[in-house]
Amino acid sequence: MELSQIFPIRERCLYLDHAEEAPLPQPVAAAVARLLANFQEEGFWDPRVRTLLENKVRALVAQVLACQPTDVRLFPSTTAALTALLAAVELPGTTVFLATEASDGHPFPVGQIERLGYSVTVLAPTSWQGLPSFLEKALPTQAVVVLPWVDATGWVGELEVWVPALKERGCLVVLDAAQAVPCRPETFPELEVDALLVPSHTWLLGPRGGIALVAGSEFRQRESFPPAPGQPTPKLLGLDRVSSVGEGIPPLVAAGWAAALELLLLEGLVAVRNRVLAHQRTLTAQLLALGWEVGSPGASHPVAGIVVAKHPFFPASEVQRRLQLRHVRVGTYGDWVRFSPHFYTTVAELAALEKILGTL
Repeated sequence: MELSQIFPIRERCLYLDHAEEAPLPQPVAAAVARLLANFQEEGFWDPRVRTLLENKVRALVAQVLACQPTDVRLFPSTTAALTALLAAVELPGTTVFLATEASDGHPFPVGQIERLGYSVTVLAPTSWQGLPSFLEKALPTQAVVVLPWVDATGWVGELEVWVPALKERGCLVVLDAAQAVPCRPETFPELEVDALLVPSHTWLLGPRGGIALVAGSEFRQRESFPPAPGQPTPKLLGLDRVSSVGEGIPPLVAAGWAAALELLLLEGLVAVRNRVLAHQRTLTAQLLALGWEVGSPGASHPVAGIVVAKHPFFPASEVQRRLQLRHVRVGTYGDWVRFSPHFYTTVAELAALEKILGTL
């Protein structure tokens, strides 16, 4: 099937907002429609079908991240996934959460974590350009640190520096992979973090409503988490207890997510990633040539699929409005216009975009 058929949105616009939301590819919409038709005819979800779908999603997520299906648990929200993580780890009550500001991928559930009795400190700014200076001044001890693998402006975290430093201080490191998978080549074992949060939407092209919590055997087999002063040493029990806190995702989400993952794997993860990164470099060069201020990383830094930039004089909202009139969909992030093309965007489409940008 041609890409123009798989992504029918291309018939009416150039879609460049995958960092916020992905239009459902035809195979994904078809998979959801088939399951919905079955529900219409039968009137209930067959538990065996749901189990098979969730097992399929786990296996496919594991294939994308080069981990084991047993490392993957599925939840309907970030809140549920983090609650499960807390149940598995049995953290001391004095444990502090450090998390980046809520981003477009899936906002950190500050209120829910605080209701569970934990203190939450929100790190600002979200950008990896600002995080190192914060961490250098206040490197935490025995905290749960939730960081973006790739931030909302496209900067890739220096994980090889900060993950070992945080783990040496007894921290549990959780990565938000909303803007990273499948745009980054690193596998889950290579990241050496305790857990990874992977949403079903944005770059993975599935419907909203699914979060994969990925935690490897090294995490599950650790004997203890460093206790706070005066606290008994709690045991890390692994993820076997997470079903008691609401594991599972809606069947329609599972059907769509499985179809989306199959599509990416069929296309080839390396091919998908190479096209996304090539588009990032092409857009960066085009915008700089047109006099825009680019806030995303350049060729000397690791990149993902996002380019944020400022027009020489139009505000981001006005650029977005004008491009919408020209049938181009982009996002905004604060004062920045955010471009995030996926693998199915073509070189010809980006050449057409350059002409449009030059006549705003």
